Amino acid sequence: MAKARRLVAIALRVAAAAAAGVAAIVMATSHETTTVFGMQVEAKFQYTPSLVFFVSANAIACAYSLLVLLVPPATSPAAKLVLVADAMIGMVLTGAVAAATAMSDLGKNGNSQARWLPICGQIPSFCDHVTGALACGFVAVVLHFIALLYSIYTMDG
Repeated sequence: MAKARRLVAIALRVAAAAAAGVAAIVMATSHETTTVFGMQVEAKFQYTPSLVFFVSANAIACAYSLLVLLVPPATSPAAKLVLVADAMIGMVLTGAVAAATAMSDLGKNGNSQARWLPICGQIPSFCDHVTGALACGFVAVVLHFIALLYSIYTMDG
């Protein structure tokens, strides 16, 4: 029974790490250059702080999820520290996905009150990369919280 629980925990951690890693990589490779009204315009994730936060948070969550695999099972004293760290990483991931989603919405729809025009019509490849990264980011958040809940469920003591 203990082996089965450990295997489930490992599978959840690896899946969460993979989703976070893919989200970070897809966002980090998003860039596009286009010409608008005779001017060359370049779109990169580095130009938006919330997208930089998204990449950083997902890279950290990926590394953390893999490092936690080295911690002994739930019976060790370190397991309680892992639960606290899991909750903190989950909150950071949620904030990063929320911030990046807000910027994505602004890029897609603009803001009529501020008279900001949508940009996704001019740089569709960049916006597609951002959308893909956000989808992976949402999956990473869900898997991370499932791993956290499973760790709480299997905690002995």
